[in-house]
Amino acid sequence: KVSNALLTGSQEELKSVDLKMFGNVLGGQEPHANSKNTFIAWHLAVSELKPESIDKYLEGRIASDVIFKPPTYFKPWKGDKELMVILGSVGEVFGESFTYGRQWLSPDCREWALEFSATIGDSKTRIDGIDLVSLDEDGKMKDFTVLARPPNAVNALKDQMMKKVPPRMAMMKAKQAVSSLFGK
Repeated sequence: KVSNALLTGSQEELKSVDLKMFGNVLGGQEPHANSKNTFIAWHLAVSELKPESIDKYLEGRIASDVIFKPPTYFKPWKGDKELMVILGSVGEVFGESFTYGRQWLSPDCREWALEFSATIGDSKTRIDGIDLVSLDEDGKMKDFTVLARPPNAVNALKDQMMKKVPPRMAMMKAKQAVSSLFGK
């Protein structure tokens, strides 16, 4: 019901959604409508953690100039397509082990701090962290920082991501180049 309302734009159904249905959520008492919808879309995408669910739920909910700061790489990534590639990849690395614990939202739902834990691939290494997300005035993700520990888990995550992200980024860039040359 929630996913259909989100995808069809049924604002009346979305107004009645209690954010606590997504776990231990604190705050968000006076949510900006688009920010609340992005929070809901985020949880729907994370509940499936597949590249296609990232596209399905988050397309148009990430600012084109979003800045992503991962724990595994010193340089921030910039761009919505880049972030979607990274999120799809990390979803495959974490799989069904990914869960959120405590989640703090600003009253207007434009600032999030989401505590998570997961197991990295087949390594059985547990990682704990916080997603810090800021949304713009349109409710789109504009800044996304991930803090994680312990160091051995961050290294294991980096190893897994290095197998997935570079070839996918290259493919995405190639598609963009072809599209810019020949149109869509």
